[in-house]
Amino acid sequence: MSGAGRMRPRFFYGWYIVASSMAANAILSAAYFQGFSAFILPIESHFGWGRSAISAAASLRQVETGVLGPAVGLLVDRFSPRKLIVAGAVVCGVGLIGLGLVNSLATFFFFFLLISFGASAVGHGVTWPTLIARWFRRKRGLAIGLAVNGPLFAGPMVVANTALIAAFGWRPILIGYGVVVLIVVTALGLVARDRPEAYGMLPDGDAPHAVGGGSRGTPAQLRAAARSAETGLTLRQVLRSRAFWLLSFYLGAMFIVNSGFQLHQIPYFVNDRGFSAAAAAVTVVIVVFASGVGRTGTGWLLDKVGYRLVLTAVALTMALAFLYLQVAGIDSMLESLPFTFLFGVAFGATIPMRGALGALIFGNRSLGSVIGVLQGTSIAAGVVGPILMGAMFDALGDYTAAIWILEGVALAALLPVLLMEPLRTLQARMGGAEGP
Repeated sequence: MSGAGRMRPRFFYGWYIVASSMAANAILSAAYFQGFSAFILPIESHFGWGRSAISAAASLRQVETGVLGPAVGLLVDRFSPRKLIVAGAVVCGVGLIGLGLVNSLATFFFFFLLISFGASAVGHGVTWPTLIARWFRRKRGLAIGLAVNGPLFAGPMVVANTALIAAFGWRPILIGYGVVVLIVVTALGLVARDRPEAYGMLPDGDAPHAVGGGSRGTPAQLRAAARSAETGLTLRQVLRSRAFWLLSFYLGAMFIVNSGFQLHQIPYFVNDRGFSAAAAAVTVVIVVFASGVGRTGTGWLLDKVGYRLVLTAVALTMALAFLYLQVAGIDSMLESLPFTFLFGVAFGATIPMRGALGALIFGNRSLGSVIGVLQGTSIAAGVVGPILMGAMFDALGDYTAAIWILEGVALAALLPVLLMEPLRTLQARMGGAEGP
């Protein structure tokens, strides 16, 4: 059958990429991101290390991911994201296996760094959002919001981690996760594709129109047309823009709050609120499920309403969550629900922002690099949170003062929003960055 006679696929391939991103990051979240909170107390008990030392090691994942984010973004713009994702899965798998075999704090730090190298490529920070932004235009925010929902499905594994660790010990569980990442996440990376035009498709699954006088255009013609139609700023122009640094300040503040509390969430509810380890793990599950509302809802809203309104609502929701945590006198699971829901929604809302706002404000000409640099600046700021929480606990014996600091940081995130400009003004100044 000729190219003109081929029918559109019933299911757009871009949604397979979205699903693969969700699945890969569900596994990483269960093993390494949210799920690692369940490993802190057993590792502390096994080795007798201070909690601030463990927190510092865990914070290195933020440093390395942040440092490598810009480099990964540059590589995404120049090479196949698929190769980066597959390589990252292999490195993460090896690192998790090594983490399960450590016998010293030095090797503990080393394998955290190694896993962070892999997570920079296979996580949903840079590679997957860049791919998805290329495969969608009108539905970009929604698609990215869905793609970063992997941790939602990993939520029950946080509770399962505590049970598995109690039954088998923390070492076998980490090693098992390493094997799963090596096999399953590597396979999911093979689903990734660079651009729809290379396969005779257009973003959002739109039917190809005439290209260069042909009825549909060959994949090469479609790919060339797509590249010539790319709009927005170069990375150098982005870095010189006021909008980039305001957005970076906002994301950095939110990451300080998110990373600080998440790593210490189970210890906080155990030590400060008297929860059992299992009950504290349930609060993590609730946060993860609530984050699904924030991830998907924020992506959808960024396609529909002004971005400044969305940023304001997210920061206020985060501040309200921590205010409730401090004044409500929580001592039961039921009383913790308002906090876990609000925090989960606000935390989840920040996840699709880099990809969706990067494309919305700056265009897709250097999107991988832009997302990578936003990843680097925000996550580098997020290193402060876990170390702050651990140090305050070691010094004062509880987390009360640290929580008040997180409250202040959440409110400070409103400051750059007040200085941001309307999207139409930004796009006019920046020479036609893509709109929704």
